Order: sequence, then structure tokens, then C-alpha cells
Amino acid sequence: MTTAHAVPAPADQAAVDDLWSTPVWLGTIQPVLDHDQLRAQMHRTGHGSRDIDLQGILDIDQAHSAFTALAHTALPHEAAGEVRVSVQIWGAHHRIPLAYGHAAWTAWCYLAVDGQAPHDRSGALCLHDPRAGCDAASVPGLPWGRAVTLKAQAGLTVLAPGWLAHSVLPVSPGHTLAVLTARADSKPTACTPA
Repeated sequence: MTTAHAVPAPADQAAVDDLWSTPVWLGTIQPVLDHDQLRAQMHRTGHGSRDIDLQGILDIDQAHSAFTALAHTALPHEAAGEVRVSVQIWGAHHRIPLAYGHAAWTAWCYLAVDGQAPHDRSGALCLHDPRAGCDAASVPGLPWGRAVTLKAQAGLTVLAPGWLAHSVLPVSPGHTLAVLTARADSKPTACTPA
């Protein structure tokens, strides 16, 4: 049981939302990329998922800069290390079950969407309520255990703490998505002896 949210405002009007007392940046970004090459890669992936080579498709330096700046805005107290960027093509039946990460932060950006899905849940990103006890709710509902579901649309960008549980709903046949994922390694904190 999930709730659908409208597509966020453009990046210049986007803000950090406080979901379950967790800062999450929602907005739209259009990274610098070669749309023709990206579409050619998308047409080669009808089923499952695969990583693609970013050379010649995406301005990697610009993507690093954009997501690092967003992270400083959304999570100013999070110490982050190296940022890794990857792009995957998601075809029919690709999904990501409930997952947790160990990154300082994680960002997803839907670069392109091709084809027509029979419903608006195809390839949707779900962010899950992290509060204690949510997994014990027998029927998820207000205020506990309800995920935020974000419809897959070109430009949709989400940046959240890396530990936030997330999933991706199955991609419908005839629907193909190109998704950029950026992750920043957590910086170890120095411990001082007592």
C-alpha cells in the first residue's frame, strides 16, 4: 500500500521535504547528456537491467558537481567522501526489492523514459518509512508504514540519506527507463580516546 505523489517542482523551486523527520530533496534536474546515444542504449534493453558506459553520454564532472551541491543543501551535516555515478537502463520486469544502503547519501535521477506504461507505477521509486515499528504495522496506513511512491518521469530527481530504505516497482513491458544513480561514500569519523 503506497501513496502516489505528484511530480516535484522544477529544481529552482524544489525544496528539502521532511519525510518522517528525514530530509529528502525532491525536484527535477536535466544533466548534460547525449540524448541520441542514450536512446540508442535504451532501445538495446527490452528486458531486465544493465549498466551503460558513461563516456560520451553523460558529462560526469557536471553530474558530480550537481549532486554534491544538492547534498550540501539537503544534508549539510552529512560528511561524505567520494561520489560514484552510474547509469542503468531498466527494461521490462526489472525491479529492486526493499534495499538499504551504507552511503552518506544516494540520489536517483530519471534521465529518460521511453514507451508507454499501462499504469503510473511502472519503475516508480518508493521511499519507505524508516521509523521504528513500521515493519510491525499489520495494515500500513497513517501515520505508520506508508511508503512515498514517486512516478518515473524524465528529470525526476531524489536525494536522500543513504540509509533510507527504498525500492523500485517492476517496470512494465514496453516501458524502458534510463536512471542515473549517485552515491557518496560515508567518511569515517575520527574517534578520540577518553
